[in-house]
Amino acid sequence: MLALVILALLLPIGTSAPSGIGTSADDGCLCHGEKNSDTSILVTGLPEFFESNTTYNFSVEVTSENIPMDSGKPAGGFRILISNGMVTFNDEEGLIQKKDGGWTHTAAGNTLRMWNFSFTSPMDNSTYVDFTIHVNAVNGNQASSGDEWNGLTIRLPGTQYDGEMLSNQAKHFAPTDYVVGIVSLLALVSIMAITLRD
Repeated sequence: MLALVILALLLPIGTSAPSGIGTSADDGCLCHGEKNSDTSILVTGLPEFFESNTTYNFSVEVTSENIPMDSGKPAGGFRILISNGMVTFNDEEGLIQKKDGGWTHTAAGNTLRMWNFSFTSPMDNSTYVDFTIHVNAVNGNQASSGDEWNGLTIRLPGTQYDGEMLSNQAKHFAPTDYVVGIVSLLALVSIMAITLRD
């Protein structure tokens, strides 16, 4: 019986989300293992400073030397959150969707590693907009094993903004996050042990 519990713990708990992901990825693609700096995020098209109520076309691209793309198969995904302004995309392409207050890939968009958006800035250009971007490069095995992810936060200031700058600062876990994770894992082991014993 103990062997079954150990075997169950070795199985991946998370599963892939080829059709996009919501709030569960707001702090990163946690089901895809640990954050990995070998997975690179390239954001192009955003200005250094935004003008008020102006639309900018931008793209997000993920690259990974460790996980090659296989054409037509699951390759990558993303979760984007912004603190202000508006993000739009070409609905007809069917690659991107809005979900749980952010943006993510669709099943068709999961076969790519680059996605195109438009950002319309706020009316007030004395403020800033934080873009939180999480991406992953996936190996297409329909599970979370062998994938890599990374994330960053970009602060885009308005032309009249005169405050603190923030660039490429990814979110980090607080000690309480680790405690909650360990307690949850112990609870899961206890439940599995009781279930298997019965």
